[in-house]
Amino acid sequence: MSEPVSSLGTLILILIGILVTHYCRRNGFMVSQSIVFINFSVFATWWIMFLLKPNMAVQAFITLGFQPTYLESPGFGLLTLISAMFMHGGPMHLLMNMLILILLGVPFEDRIGSRSFLRIYFISGIIGSLLIGLISVWNQADDLETIHIGASGAVFGIMGGFVLLYPRDEIPMLLGPIFMHRVPVFLSTIVLVGMETLYVGMRTDDGIGHGTHMASFIAGVFLAPYYSVKDEKLEPQVNIDLEMLTNVFEKTKIGDYELQMIKESDEPELLDAWVEKFWEIQKCPECNQSLTPKAECLGCSKNFLN
Repeated sequence: MSEPVSSLGTLILILIGILVTHYCRRNGFMVSQSIVFINFSVFATWWIMFLLKPNMAVQAFITLGFQPTYLESPGFGLLTLISAMFMHGGPMHLLMNMLILILLGVPFEDRIGSRSFLRIYFISGIIGSLLIGLISVWNQADDLETIHIGASGAVFGIMGGFVLLYPRDEIPMLLGPIFMHRVPVFLSTIVLVGMETLYVGMRTDDGIGHGTHMASFIAGVFLAPYYSVKDEKLEPQVNIDLEMLTNVFEKTKIGDYELQMIKESDEPELLDAWVEKFWEIQKCPECNQSLTPKAECLGCSKNFLN
């Protein structure tokens, strides 16, 4: 019975992740914000599953976590390098990772763009787990079947990219038990990375992947210049006819918030999402039918640009 139970629990968590991803993308959330929502949703689902069906939850936890032993005979198990980033061992584990991700991720994504952020996040997270896993396989260590989970490696990758590109930027940051409203990125990085270096140097065995954190941080440092420059060259420019959208809003009185978000967004993905949302909610004030992106009513064929 363990295999069907494991498959069902795993399928439920993956489905929740896909649905929340679609919801965030549909509503124009930033990538960093979307990752936080996905992580909270997956954990909440897993927690409910654990309360109702403990065996199913535990099996799904094991299935989606990364184990270095998967590297000895590569296969589908390597996909857990990604799925493990969305699994957490408890509320505090999740909360700390997501809090730092929001504090670092939102301003960094705003700086370099959603595509670059997404690449740095996942690639640095994968590299960190992969490198530590390969070392375990090489040494034939006793932890080959230890389950590696959490987004902290990817978060440290974002930290590495941020401190390299924009060390003087000031962000709110939690330094131990102290919350500081404005801290230079390089200062918060020195504190956090300094602590991790100390843990690694002392070979601390507290169940936390300090080695993974450091490997992902270094990966983020090396990845950031490449992807930020690449995106600068390739990022398409989106031209939005704000005057037309404003004219439509003045006649329908629908979409004030969406129009404001269009004016404030500077990322192509966000602009596209908000423009799409703007036209989705538009209604003809005379026949209450939808409008096309050319401001034509589907019911009475009236054009609101005339």
